[in-house]
Amino acid sequence: MNILTIDTTTSDMVVLLVRDNDVVDGSVYNSGTHHSETLCNAVQQLLTRADITFADLDAYACAVGPGSFTGIRIGVATVKGYCTACRKPYIAVNCLQAAGESAQLGAGHKAMIDAGNGYYFADYANGVQPCLVPYDFAEANPDVLVSAVASDRLDGIVTLVRAKFTAGEFDSDLQPLYIRKSQAEELRK
Repeated sequence: MNILTIDTTTSDMVVLLVRDNDVVDGSVYNSGTHHSETLCNAVQQLLTRADITFADLDAYACAVGPGSFTGIRIGVATVKGYCTACRKPYIAVNCLQAAGESAQLGAGHKAMIDAGNGYYFADYANGVQPCLVPYDFAEANPDVLVSAVASDRLDGIVTLVRAKFTAGEFDSDLQPLYIRKSQAEELRK
């Protein structure tokens, strides 16, 4: 099993090669808002270091959000392009679920991702749907752990990707997970 895994949902861009039960190679790049300029080159460098080609990959995994609108779109579009060109399946990774699976954050704990502007993304606050909760919610709930950067949840991403691949749970479509409107949409009100 060789799975190229990409997360561009935060200012930290993650490119990993998951093989069987290990991360064979991976890098976390603090590329800010420059994912579109660095992602494909980072993928090629990873494949070169691992001495494999796109044809050797069995699937592609992509963090679909929540997170940066532009970052999510860059990751999703890139993985869709790779999958279309190589005719390989893809796996969508929900960043909130990955944070909840992360041993680094304390697997099994409630986890949130900083959404900026005074809010966190959370998927447990109303029991079903991902939503926004205010910063003071985390202060009032000390058992909640906050994932500030993608590297906080790397092991959770790998856990989810391996489980989905092993179970043959591939996604038929790779869709971004947006929880709130973009700043442009909110300003149009």
